[in-house]
Amino acid sequence: MISAGNPYVLPSVLVGAAVYLALSVLTDASVLVRVGVLVAIAGVVPVVVNRVVGVVRGEDAGDVEVDPAVDPEE
Repeated sequence: MISAGNPYVLPSVLVGAAVYLALSVLTDASVLVRVGVLVAIAGVVPVVVNRVVGVVRGEDAGDVEVDPAVDPEE
């Protein structure tokens, strides 16, 4: 999900970096809190947004590849 094929990665990384810098300048939040927020925004948000948009568009949100040659009843 976090790949070049996911169009939400770059914007979320940029927003995450901006939030990290804002937390650094405006608050006394620890480095652990700031890095946690950065990871949450840059790592989790694009995956969730991509799945939600896929479901809304009616696309298959799963990454499971199904081989049509394999019979599941065997």
